[in-house]
Amino acid sequence: MKLLQSAFFLLAFCGVASTASAQTVYGGQIYVNSENFTRQGDLLRVRMKVSYDSSVVGSCESLTFTPVLKTDSAVSVLSSVVINGRERERDAHRTEVLSDNRRNIPIVVKDSHAAKRYFIYDTTVPYKDWMQECRMYVESEELNCTGHRGHVYEDLVLKNIYLHDMSNDNPDPNVHYYNLMDYVQFLQPQGSDIDKFHRSGEISIFGNKSLAKLSGSRFNRTVFNTIASDVKSELQRYGTSLVGLRINGYGAPIGNYRRNESEAMERSLDLKKYLMKQKLTNRNDLTVGWLAEDWDSISSLVAGSGMNLREAVVDIIKSIDVVNGREREIQNIGHGMPYEYMNRFIFPKVYRIKYTLTFRHDGFDSNSAMQHLGSNPATMTLGELYATAGFYKKGSREYNDIVDLTARLFPDNPEANINAAGVALTRNDVTLAHKYLKRWETDPRAYCNMGLLYLSEGNRDKAEVYLKMAKAAGVKQADNALVELMKMK
Repeated sequence: MKLLQSAFFLLAFCGVASTASAQTVYGGQIYVNSENFTRQGDLLRVRMKVSYDSSVVGSCESLTFTPVLKTDSAVSVLSSVVINGRERERDAHRTEVLSDNRRNIPIVVKDSHAAKRYFIYDTTVPYKDWMQECRMYVESEELNCTGHRGHVYEDLVLKNIYLHDMSNDNPDPNVHYYNLMDYVQFLQPQGSDIDKFHRSGEISIFGNKSLAKLSGSRFNRTVFNTIASDVKSELQRYGTSLVGLRINGYGAPIGNYRRNESEAMERSLDLKKYLMKQKLTNRNDLTVGWLAEDWDSISSLVAGSGMNLREAVVDIIKSIDVVNGREREIQNIGHGMPYEYMNRFIFPKVYRIKYTLTFRHDGFDSNSAMQHLGSNPATMTLGELYATAGFYKKGSREYNDIVDLTARLFPDNPEANINAAGVALTRNDVTLAHKYLKRWETDPRAYCNMGLLYLSEGNRDKAEVYLKMAKAAGVKQADNALVELMKMK
């Protein structure tokens, strides 16, 4: 009998999950499940999902999580993972930078606001024969706010492990073994982070009573403070700098047109001089302009209003030039009621300042990327996270953890979710793969990983449909998976 449904993923890549339900340690605040133990030649690979409560550590505390394999006569201590509170991580990161020493132990930063709190534990140790009969414990060591070590708790997680041996020189000829990384499709995120980008904003003048009363330097200072706040927000991202600012002011036809035009010019020059003194950006990249009477906006607002005689007003705007008495003509129709309506409801919406900020984002180098990933990954862009993942080999624990993180930080991005689903499949987490792919199952970019998902569940018919669609779209990984699928029919 040719086995495909379970062997293709469960045996080949992830070993066999030893339990479906979570085991609790550290007083019930940490949950361990999806344990996998796979012998790969002279190594034993241990993988598991570790979840924790929001109260597991305080902001200035940390907890060291260490799995241990034991028999009555032998012990193997596995790699540790440190769960840091936010304040503890900041202190540790600061010490690391000042001493120029990199920490060589994996760090997890507890986020009180995160929807999920878990990490995938994945390590290898030299394999010993006694491990076939061992038990698995977890040691949890506390570190309090004063830096003193507290209690060490030891909890039994598994009375025995289920070991899958992939080093057998004579494997079952009916079982096909593959490396799932050869078939999963990983997409590159669209767009470039290392480029110029723009942010725009608008400041109402007469709609903002406090701003409308200001003039001269007080008005300029208020405009500057508003724009500077937006600039400060963007500059929180590493590698970002302000390289340009364009401001356009818009006025309405109250009073003499020539006077409005003159005042608009004076106001724009005054504002530009003020901003240049503040050194918000280079003077050559600062442009300030002012449109004395913004009739285009007035026409659009009138046409979309419920004002009486609005069609006549729009016709006057189109047919009579400003210098030939456009405003006067509008004042003369309907006993002045349309103009009064415009003065009350239309003109205040027209008085405004629109500004466009131009930034340059230069991204991370390898060292700064690693530091931000450990301390504040939420400030990184999708492209930066993928660039950081690229420092590691595909399929490594570090690569997989970063790709999985992208889907949690960018839940609406298709590439992030499709890629995270691929990682979930390599970890034998079909439920998580389903979650990531649910919104994108009709997206051609997801067809390859959808096919692998159905294949891992044993639904060969659906798997074949999706893989064939992915192959038709030119996905090489799907073509390779179909070749192997056909061999097993």
